[in-house]
Amino acid sequence: MKIETRIALTYTAVIAGVITLVVIVFYVVAAGYIGKLADSSPTENNIFLDIQYNLGGMLIALVLVCSFLVYFVGRHYAKRMIHRIDIAYQSEKSFVRSASHELNNPLTAIQGECEITLMKERSSEEYQAALSRVLTETKRIIQLMKHLLFLSRGDKDILQNAMEPIFLAEFMMRFVENRVNFSPDHFSFVVNANPHLLKIAIENIISNALKYSDKEPVEMRLRVNELEIEDHGIGIPADELEHIYQPFFRASNTHGYAGHGIGLALSVRILQTYGAKVKIYSALNEGTKVTISFP
Repeated sequence: MKIETRIALTYTAVIAGVITLVVIVFYVVAAGYIGKLADSSPTENNIFLDIQYNLGGMLIALVLVCSFLVYFVGRHYAKRMIHRIDIAYQSEKSFVRSASHELNNPLTAIQGECEITLMKERSSEEYQAALSRVLTETKRIIQLMKHLLFLSRGDKDILQNAMEPIFLAEFMMRFVENRVNFSPDHFSFVVNANPHLLKIAIENIISNALKYSDKEPVEMRLRVNELEIEDHGIGIPADELEHIYQPFFRASNTHGYAGHGIGLALSVRILQTYGAKVKIYSALNEGTKVTISFP
């Protein structure tokens, strides 16, 4: 028996039991009242008996109809619930598999570097170069672990970080550089957020824009409560656009670029925790625009 059927039957049994109990109480009360009417009018006794009999049949039919309805509705919602659980389970498996793969790469590099270095005596310069490469891979692991731990935190945990009012236009000025232009329409809009976390969220999006647009400029625009970050780079294939919010997902045209595919997911998580809505528009070989609407 399928699990959704078992859930539906259990749900139906409980609800049908409650309905039956209510019906029995109602029937006992109604039958007593009809009996009193029959005693007070002997000439119409048969009519009251027919009413009592028909009432019992109608109540039984009502219990059966309600039971069938409860069963089919329960089965429908049970299937939906199981489907959502299965999606969450598959997503969790994919997340763990991707995280294991991303952690395995730098660990394998560290192991290989150590094994090669220890194969023979080397000069101090060669040892320093090897240690430098090991340090780089170690930093990759630490950074990745920090991101993974942050993604595993609940919204309440994130909101416990000290928040303060931030003038968004002034805050965005820190990201302006040679290839990043910023044009605000005013400087009075305020966001309540943790400055460090907001910096991580915005910085990841701008970093992606700079990375995937080569030498093309990145435009940032602030319109009241809506922030736009737009590049003119490689863009995202249309059939992959819906997947880019997932941790570790990387578009098929980004294999030549370094990264883990976790920065955007981290940014979206932070921004959504503060009530912002993130939308991404992209066209292949034309560029990508990220729109952040703050509450």
